[in-house]
Amino acid sequence: MLAPLPRLTSALRGHYDADQAYLRRKTVLQALTLPRPRDEWELARKIVPNWDDAPSNVRQAYKQFIGAVVELLNGEVVSEELQQVAQAVYALFGGDDTEYDAAQRALAKRNELESLVGYTVQDSVLMKLAQFAQKLSSLQQASTHEFVQRKTEDVDENDRSEFGADFDFKPPARFIVDVSLDDDLSLESGGFGTEPFEKAQYDACSASTTHSSTAVRGSVSLRWLKDQCTSITRSGGSMLSGDELAMALCRVLLSNKAGDEIAGELLDLVGDAAFEIVQNLLLHRKELVDAIQHGLTILKSEKVSSNNQPKMPTYGTQGVTVQTEYERQLDKIRRKEEKRSKRGTDNGTNDIGVDNFSSLLLASERKQPFDDVIGTGEGADSFAVTSLPQGTTRKHMKGYEEVKIPPTPTAPLKPNEKLIEIRELDEFAQAAFQGYKSLNRVQSRIFQATYYTNENILVCAPTGAGKTNIAMIAVLHEIKQHFRDGVLHKNEFKIVYVAPMKALVAEVTATFSRRLSPLNLVVRELTGDMQLTKNEIEETQMIVTTPEKWDVITRKSSDMSLSMLVKLIIIDEVHLLNDDRGSVIEALVARTLRQVESMQSMIRIVGLSATLPTYLEVAQFLRVNPETGLFFFDSSYRPVPLAQQYIGISERDYTKKNELFNTLCYEKVVESIKQGHQALVFVHTRKDTGKTARTLIDLAAKAGELELFSSADHPQFPLIKKDVSKAKSREVVEFFESGFGIHNAGMIRSDRSLMERLFADGLLKVLVCTATLAWGVNLPAHTVVIKGTQLYDPKAGGWRDLGMLDVMQIFGRAGRPQFDKSGEGIIITTHDKLAYYLRLLTSQLPIESQFLGSLKDNLNAEVALGTVTNVKEACAWLGYTYLFIRMRTNPLVYGIAWEEVIGDPSMGSKQRAFIIDAARALDKAKMMRYDEKSGNFYCAELGRIASHFYLQYSKC
Repeated sequence: MLAPLPRLTSALRGHYDADQAYLRRKTVLQALTLPRPRDEWELARKIVPNWDDAPSNVRQAYKQFIGAVVELLNGEVVSEELQQVAQAVYALFGGDDTEYDAAQRALAKRNELESLVGYTVQDSVLMKLAQFAQKLSSLQQASTHEFVQRKTEDVDENDRSEFGADFDFKPPARFIVDVSLDDDLSLESGGFGTEPFEKAQYDACSASTTHSSTAVRGSVSLRWLKDQCTSITRSGGSMLSGDELAMALCRVLLSNKAGDEIAGELLDLVGDAAFEIVQNLLLHRKELVDAIQHGLTILKSEKVSSNNQPKMPTYGTQGVTVQTEYERQLDKIRRKEEKRSKRGTDNGTNDIGVDNFSSLLLASERKQPFDDVIGTGEGADSFAVTSLPQGTTRKHMKGYEEVKIPPTPTAPLKPNEKLIEIRELDEFAQAAFQGYKSLNRVQSRIFQATYYTNENILVCAPTGAGKTNIAMIAVLHEIKQHFRDGVLHKNEFKIVYVAPMKALVAEVTATFSRRLSPLNLVVRELTGDMQLTKNEIEETQMIVTTPEKWDVITRKSSDMSLSMLVKLIIIDEVHLLNDDRGSVIEALVARTLRQVESMQSMIRIVGLSATLPTYLEVAQFLRVNPETGLFFFDSSYRPVPLAQQYIGISERDYTKKNELFNTLCYEKVVESIKQGHQALVFVHTRKDTGKTARTLIDLAAKAGELELFSSADHPQFPLIKKDVSKAKSREVVEFFESGFGIHNAGMIRSDRSLMERLFADGLLKVLVCTATLAWGVNLPAHTVVIKGTQLYDPKAGGWRDLGMLDVMQIFGRAGRPQFDKSGEGIIITTHDKLAYYLRLLTSQLPIESQFLGSLKDNLNAEVALGTVTNVKEACAWLGYTYLFIRMRTNPLVYGIAWEEVIGDPSMGSKQRAFIIDAARALDKAKMMRYDEKSGNFYCAELGRIASHFYLQYSKC
């Protein structure tokens, strides 16, 4: 028997490179499974001579260059053509140039490149080719220089440097990520050096999407993971089923282990052949973990909602609970599961609690109930301005802050956009547009849908865009429906125009009466001040009214004959939904929509609004088709672009704050007067008009600038001075000498008309007025200043902020379309309200429903009318309101917690809770009877009286 030979020691063994052996094994496996063409790197070796020994950054630069060449060829990758073009392009642009020289060279070589490919090359593609070619060339030169330097460097035997200091460390090649040819890399990106694997962990993976493999072309999701696991299982790479493998991978990805441990576990699960899949899993780990967590949240919420289902009633007697045997066993199992999960959490184990990957996949693709939440409810940060228009400047001065927003330039006409000429309308319709040659841009855009269809319409456009003419087009469409054989049947229809203010109602009535008089149509005003008899209503074809008045009329069952004749309802200033009176509009629309469905009668709704952010929800509320009936125009469609200034005064001292209000107001007025413009200054009390005018005159006298405001050089000044001397108001006479005027509702009509005429003729440079001028009289000026935003509300018994409707109406007076190229709106307020008005007037404040505050009154009205008789019908009625739409979109504003949203995504139980609470309150006030058992409502006499005379629940 031979004696065993002595074993060689490790010192005598040859060096074994584990990484190199691993890469060889990977190459062999890939060659077996996915054979590649032999000449794959033929082009690479032509462009990069030492391709086989090229470092990773050269390989990445080469692939970026080839990607740019593919883009040049419009994605048509033909092997021979690609090789020829790539070599020619590299010869053209490759070289030792700086970035600036590369750009110059690209422009110089454009003609040669275009003659080579045979078509025009875009600038972006040209610059990308030049930059990537120059980058590849410079990297090659640097790599060659370093290689030569190492070869020719003499090594001193007596070198005292530390052993290993001259070793060039390279990370293991198996963890280097190749760049795909399809990657769209930024031209501004710097070098693409490789990183150790430890740096490419959880957080870094989310930023490395540009390094994704070609296997991941779209978004990485759990469905992609399932497909990959299925392919691994089919190829025999794993003994597990597809779902089991996917669940195992999810558990590994969710673990808190180090990156190299996770990589090892993933390789053990999928096998070495699926190494690229492991790379993609690591690169997109964050997206996958987010998808898993989202799916777990959805499954948990569904489990919670299922546990909240009604159970058998338990009757408690002194702490004793009666349970069935089945419930007792369930409780026992539930307690065991809770203990086990808690014990697993404490021990650091990561069981995601889902056995079926398919259920996790479906849940991850489902939306959470609160994914679409826009607002965050009332709070300190609820009015933070998210973004301001481009060019906005913000200045911090002593005692105040100033924000200036430049005017939005008017959008140019599009190539296919043309204005509708009046002669294109029917003959009867042309009579209502006497003096007009054509419609403006906004009216021309909506003309087709408004005049030729019966679609419900919502138009959101800035003030001054001509919404009155849009209403006129809708009226003419309705009139056209009732023309038969050249005869208009006036007794077949009624048109209702709902305007928010009495002053606006009077103005609309006068305008439509004058323009519809050629058609012999009667237009009448119906408000609290102007009552109509039954005969007058029958003779009237168009009724202009306020929301409250029309609400009163439609509440009465005796007036159902009138509401049955209504064929068109025009609601002006729909953004009033955000105001305290917005609940009335909601009640009107809900009643109208229910009438349309129950009676099967056609009633068209046309909504006119300022620009608002939640226009999609408002359109849904008005039952407008977003594709055909919704029109949204931003501030670029304003006839006169509006520059805006917002000043927030932070001074605390009352006296100093008032002085600062007056000083800033004077500075803005003087700035406008020096440019040759006029100014309107809006204050909020009648007394304050005279007080502010006197203060401005005193400040002008102190500064020696009274001559700026004087109109003594006007040719008609002596004659006008005689007329002014006859005015009843002493202040009018006093202020006229200095070029100032005042206007408020406390003045007699003749004095107000005199002030309006003088300001229109340019004899008054500054007019201090109240908001009645903005509503009742169309008197524009270049500059409009709102001095203060606090006004006293006698109903509330305190101060309140100036409403959105008033601010928009006042700013609508800025800029004269015939004379000015732009207008200027300035609002001076306290600093705590600055962000609120910024967000309000830049259309960033969501329009929220105010219906909840008057739910009891409106429910009582529907019960008295007989349209709602029980809780089920009341819930259906509530579904027609804007409140129902917004409470699903932004539940926090309406006191609905996220837990309730998760448990009840449809909001059915919350809807029912609102109705039951209101019904109980009305029952307690003896306004109606509510039967808790059956859920029925019974109208009481007190409730009928309150509905008939428009009395509020709080006053009954």
